[in-house]
Amino acid sequence: MTVHAFHIFDRKGKTLFTKRYSSAVKNQPVQDVELLSEQRKLIFGMLFSLRELVGSLTPEGESPALQSVKTGAGTLHCYETISGLRIALYTNNNPNMGSTARNLDTSKTSFQNALKHIYSELWVDCVVRSPLYRPGDIQVDGHGNDVGRFDIRSTNFEKKLDAYLASMPWFR
Repeated sequence: MTVHAFHIFDRKGKTLFTKRYSSAVKNQPVQDVELLSEQRKLIFGMLFSLRELVGSLTPEGESPALQSVKTGAGTLHCYETISGLRIALYTNNNPNMGSTARNLDTSKTSFQNALKHIYSELWVDCVVRSPLYRPGDIQVDGHGNDVGRFDIRSTNFEKKLDAYLASMPWFR
C-alpha cells in the first residue's frame, strides 16, 4: 500500500504538520504554496463535514467515529483526539497489507492503531512535551514572518514519524 500524505490539523482547521510520501508527488516540480494550502483546506473540510454527518447518524449513547473514507482515488484514514486534533493518512486503495494482515478488519484496526500510536507516542512526546511548545503558536510552513513561533521541524517528530511509518508492513 502506498502512503501518499500525512496531515495533522487542529480543531479550528489550521494545518499543524504535513508530509508527502508518494514518489509521484515528490517527482513533480514544486507546487504553488497556495495550491498546497487549498488542498489541505479541502481535506480538513471533508473531514469536518463527514464527522458532523457521522455524528448526526450515530445512535444516542454511542460515540461517533469516522475511521476512514474510501474514494475511487484513495483512502483517507482518520483519527480524532479528545483535544480536537485530526490526524489523516492518505493511501491508495490497494488492499495488499503484507503477510501480517489478512482481512479488511485487521487493516482498519492496523491503521487506527498506527494513527493512535503516532499521536500518543510521537506527537505528545516530541511536540507537546517540548518546553518551547505553546498551543496555537506553531509555525506551519516556515514561510512569512514567524519569528518566535514554535517550529515542529526543530523537534525530532518528523524523523520518528518516518521511522515508524517505514516499520509498518503496509508502508511503501
